[in-house]
Formats: sequence, C-alpha cells, structure tokens
Amino acid sequence: MATLAERSIGMDQALSTTDGLRKWLDEAEILRATVAQLRKDLELPHLLEPGVGESAFETLRAVVLAALEQWASGNSAALSRAINRVDLNERQVDGITAREGLFGLAGLMVLRCLQKVLLRKHFSTSG
Repeated sequence: MATLAERSIGMDQALSTTDGLRKWLDEAEILRATVAQLRKDLELPHLLEPGVGESAFETLRAVVLAALEQWASGNSAALSRAINRVDLNERQVDGITAREGLFGLAGLMVLRCLQKVLLRKHFSTSG
C-alpha cells in the first residue's frame, strides 16, 4: 500500500477522477475524520458514520444530497454557507452542477472534506 505522502501527490487530479480519493474511505480513521469534517463544515451534527467500505462514499453523498436539496428549496443562505465552509469555488460549483446537479455537488463536497482530512494528516506527519 502506498504511503500517505505518495497517495496525496496529485490530489487535485484525484478530485476529478475520484477513485484515488474514495479508496481512503476504506480506512476507519480517515472515514471517521471525514464524517467529523462534514459535520463541522455542513453543520450536520447528527450525521451518522457509515460502515467502512465501498458504500461509504455513496452513503455520505446521499446524506449531503438530502441537506443540499432542503437548503436549495428553502434556505439559499445555508446552501451558500455550506459551499463556502467546504471551500469550493464558483467555477467548481458551476461546473459540477451544470453536469450533475445537486447530486454531483454532494459528491464533490464529500470529496473536498476527505481531501481536507488527508491534507491535514499529510502535513501533521511530514515535519
């Protein structure tokens, strides 16, 4: 298995392909930290941690999608705040929503929170 440093190289490219990042959710520690990051950034304190494995990403995306749909239908300020807190730029949001709608945006948010966790872990161990 590749080290964290080896796997984090080219992380921006991995965001567009997603396979490299999604595999990290197979590690309990990373999954737990990603769920914590989603809870914080999206202000979803009751977000449950899914089981480790291939379905973890889609489970998290479904929960985030439900929140996005709720905000889009009645609380655009919460939606904007969530986008800002996850740290997505306008180009990313416009691109993914044009192609995949809120479903794609939910996936991108999960991946961005995962990326934050991996970057934090990488820099805490490389010193």
